Order: sequence, then C-alpha cells, then structure tokens
Amino acid sequence: MQLRHAIIGITLALPAWAGADRDSITVTAYRTPQAIARSGSALSIVDRRELAGQQALLAVEALRTVPGLSIARGGPIGAQTQVRLRGAEANHVLVLIDGVEANDLATGDEFSFEHLASFDIERIEVVRGPQSALWGSDALAGVINVITRTPDEPLESAAFLEGGAFDLWSGGTRVGLRSERAMLTASVSALATDGSNASRTGTEDDGYDNVTGNLRASYALQDDLVVSLDARHTDTTTEFDGIDSTTTGLPTDADNETDARQTYLGAGARLDLLDGRWLHEVRYTLTATDTDTVEEDLATPARDYTARTASGDKYGFYYQTSLRLTAGDATTPGHLLTLAANHEREEFHQRGEVVDFFGTLYDPNQDQALNTTGFAAEYLAFLGPRLSLAASVRHDDNSDFDDVTTWRTTASWTLPDEATRLHGSFGTGQKAPTFVERYGFSPNQFVGNPDLEPETSQGWDLGVERHWFDGRLTTDLTYFRANLDDEINGFYCPPPSYACTAINQQGESRRRGVEAVARASLAGGYTASLSYTYSDSRADDPNTPEVALSGELRRPLHTGSLDLAGRWLDGRLGANIGAAYTGRRKDIFYPPPFFYPATRVTLDSYVLLRLAASYEVAKGIEVYGRIENALDEDYEDVYGFNTPGLGAFAGVRLAL
Repeated sequence: MQLRHAIIGITLALPAWAGADRDSITVTAYRTPQAIARSGSALSIVDRRELAGQQALLAVEALRTVPGLSIARGGPIGAQTQVRLRGAEANHVLVLIDGVEANDLATGDEFSFEHLASFDIERIEVVRGPQSALWGSDALAGVINVITRTPDEPLESAAFLEGGAFDLWSGGTRVGLRSERAMLTASVSALATDGSNASRTGTEDDGYDNVTGNLRASYALQDDLVVSLDARHTDTTTEFDGIDSTTTGLPTDADNETDARQTYLGAGARLDLLDGRWLHEVRYTLTATDTDTVEEDLATPARDYTARTASGDKYGFYYQTSLRLTAGDATTPGHLLTLAANHEREEFHQRGEVVDFFGTLYDPNQDQALNTTGFAAEYLAFLGPRLSLAASVRHDDNSDFDDVTTWRTTASWTLPDEATRLHGSFGTGQKAPTFVERYGFSPNQFVGNPDLEPETSQGWDLGVERHWFDGRLTTDLTYFRANLDDEINGFYCPPPSYACTAINQQGESRRRGVEAVARASLAGGYTASLSYTYSDSRADDPNTPEVALSGELRRPLHTGSLDLAGRWLDGRLGANIGAAYTGRRKDIFYPPPFFYPATRVTLDSYVLLRLAASYEVAKGIEVYGRIENALDEDYEDVYGFNTPGLGAFAGVRLAL
C-alpha cells in the first residue's frame, strides 16, 4: 500500500484548536487545522450533539445524513457494513481514529464500520474528493476522520445503559481529567444482541457482541512541548449465515462465527517554536487487526467445519513541520508551508487449510510484507479575508509497485456580499491493490492475483454555499466528477473453471453527481437538515460483460435524508425525527451449481424512519427512547441478506 495518512496526528493537533470554536475548525481538509469557511474541499461534520439526538449506538447510522455517502449492511446488527463515497469502492475511503489509520489491511483495506461504537465520539469529519496528496493511498475518494472526546472540565464522568428489541443491551462509562498541563480520558462500552435472521428462510438469529475501550492522554512538558498517547481496542463476535451453494445460492442458516479484534495505538510529540509560527510533529502509530472465522461446509453431508485466520499489522513513523511564512491577523492567516516525511511497514498473515480449488491445490498459509516511504508538501495561501488557495503534492516510494506522485489544489472564495461562498477542488488519487486481492484465499470462492497494479483516479468538484435570512438557512450545492483507471474487479470468474480472482479492468470507471445540503434554524426551537445526492457510477470493461457500460454494484442513483430536531422546556425535553432514503441499485447474484454466468439483480428502494425523544428528569439524569425502522421496511442492502425490522429501545444517561 502507499502512504495512508500524513503526520498531522489529530491528537497532536488538538492543542492548537482546543481554545477555539471546534465547530468552526477542520482538522482533515488540510494538513493543519484551519477554518471550515476556508475549505475548498466538500466537507461535512457529524458532531456529538447529532449523535446524541439521533441516539445512534453505532456511528455509521448517523452517517446516513451525510451527502455523497451510501451505506450497505449485509444483514443484522454487526454484519459487514460498507460505506462508499461518491460511488467509489469501500476501500477507497480512508478512516482515521484520533490520527491513526483504521482501515483493516487483513480484510481488504476496508474499515469495519459495523464495529464503531458512538459513545465516546466527539465528531466525525467527512472530506469528499481525491485526498491522496494529503493522506495517501486509501484516500482515493475521500477521508472519514473520527475524533473521540476529551474533557473540557477538571473532572467529567458519564454513563449510559439501554435495552430493547432483538434482546439488545448496551452500556458504557467514561471519565475525564484535565489540568493546566495534563489531560486524561478513558471510556469503555459494550453491546450485546441476539440479533435477527440474515437469511430469507429459517429461524436462527445471528447475534453480535462488541466491547470497545478508548484511552487518550497528553502532557505539556513545557509550554511549547506536548507529548500524547492514544489507544483504542475493540473486541467483537459476529454470528453469520452461510450460502446454499447447491440449490438456491442464497443465504441459509449456519453455525458460522467470526471473532475480530482491532487495536489502534498512537504516540507522539509536538514542538511549537517562534511563538507558534514554526511547528514540529513526530508520531509513531500501530494498527493491529486479527480476524478468526469458523464456518460450516454446507456442501458436504457431514457439514464439516473449516477455520481460517487473517491478521494485519501496520507500523508507521511520521514527521511533519509547518512554517507560517507571513504574519497574519484575525481575518487573514499568514501563508503556511508544510513539509512531511514518513515510513510505513505493513505485514499480512493468513492461516487456513490446504484445499483443492477447481482441481488445483492452494495453500493459504503465508506471510507478506510491504514498505512505503513518502514525502509531501502543502502550501496554503490566504489572499485577504475572502480568498484561500491550497496546493499539495506527494511522492510515494513503494517496495512492490512503481513510484507514484499525486497532487491536489483547492480554492475557497467568499463573494463581497459575505453570504455566498464558492469552493472547489481538483486532484488525483491512487489505491494500491490490497493484500487480500493479491494473496487472499477463501475456500471454493476466491484466490488472489499477485500481478495486480494500483488503481488511479482524477477528480474535481465545484460548489456554491449560500447563507439566507441572516444565517438562519444555509444551502450548499456541489457538482463532482471523477474517472478511475485500472479499476480492480475482485469477482472475475472466467470459464471453464469459474475460479474467481481479481483483475485490473480495462476501460474506465466514470463517476459524476450532485450533492445538495440545506440546514435551517426554525421557529419554536426546531432545527432541520436536508441532504440529497445524485451519484452515477458506470464501468466500462469488455472482459467483464456483466458490469460493462452499466451502473456499478450497490451504488444507488439517489440517496437523501431529512432530520428534524427540537428542544423545549429550557432544553430538558428533546425530540428527533429522521428519515433516510436509499434508491434502487444493482447487485450481483451467482447462481449454483457453477456460480456463472453472474446475474444482475435489482434491490428495491427503501426509507428508514427513526423516532427519538429524551427528557432530563434531574440535573445530569436523562431518560430516552427511540424507534428504529419505524415503517418496518423489509429491505436488503446485499442481495439475499435480510436486515432488521422495526425495533424499540429505551435507556438512561448519567453525566457529572
């Protein structure tokens, strides 16, 4: 893989903007924190207030309100959940948690959104468009940056407990300490549910368990030198159904289970010189994931069990320096030059049984490694109080692929009326083949292709943001286009063996669309937000006629959301109504007995309606309840895999 994330390290950046209004600062759209109003990139933020108002146990549910995102969950709570940005692949989106890259190199470089608990999250930033020049390979389509909470007071504590449908129970606690020089916060949360049945037939529910712990600490050794530590660990167990490969080709009840563990660690230091004009940051990170899977072999009379393990470790060392070249003031920051260097090592390990795959013996037991050294530069020019320009370039030297250079430019211009802002970006992206695509193996399903080449892209967007009625209404309309070359198709199953592998497709994948957002403060204590996305993604590959010149799989042409919230009785009573629309989209079905030729199927559109309310019965004690999928929609995000129906939940929150 190429460089994933640069040196900024969100924890190290926090002291720079902790004293400012955090709602007005982005720490993702540039390599250093800057005002959101100066961002040329299309940017959305989901903050703690929205997470609490929606009562989202898993953060991915709140992302349904973000334009440009489409979400596909392959079954009940805890099932694999893919987030696609502007019609790109799920592994084209880089996910950071407190400055540590969280994409799982052992499971296709996708982030496991199904395991991201929301309890300790402060905010989530979503930056759309090619970001490889800033953040490296996985950021081909954009970045989702998760920032967890830090205390604002000398002593803080919080806890919650809830239960409801599907025999779900969840709870957690958090404590935070802050002094003039030190900060420490720790949290733990747990979720357990018997789940629902993923298959269309049968009666077996598929359960899920999740335990997540988070720790953050920083200490100012002196006024201009801060050291920090971030650690997060998630341990999950997921039950899932198998595929009836002999008759229907659809999911069926099976005694399958996956145990997964994700550990993220970041440690670093930040030095401010010349009264904060010259910053130095150094950071070490570790991402370690392990996935153990046990499955029933439904194709054999004895229904024997097979076991396989995949794990990945990523070690990174990063250095960044930022120098403000000109003096600035309250309205116009000084020009800023940032230089960075990094080295990463990635290791992939796979264990399993040697099997006969269409007449050929395959041994999945292997250990692979990859090294990347990268260099990056970014220049920010602030030309008066209304015009901001940015240019960045990165060069990555990879041990397994040719060197690659990516670049990005952005602009933000507020018109003289002070109510209208134009923003735009233009850049390139790249995504190296994953270890799974090159070396992965699934019995009777897939064997990797070590000869794959990186994917490359070019993309641009242009938008207009407008404030109406003295700022009570804000609208933003953005048009985007992107082209992807050498797209990797991981489901290439040619005759006569029909053995599936991955290939670089010929032709070009084209993506274009429109993102629209409106946010309003209404009379009577209400707020409203509306989002809509039109996203058209098409592939052109003569080698794979099932997708040639047609819409990419699981990408809806239309998505949208409406969220209404209000607070009354001096803020003690709150209510939230949310509706998320997902339009019709295509999926692919491999009919038995040979799973070829593939058949394209249509997934119906659906609306997920959420009703939520809360009431503060005493200071620091709040009771709440919600109804999810209130319309009891019967829908599938992945063909053949059922998702949960209507469910009611209630709980209590405590805060000190």
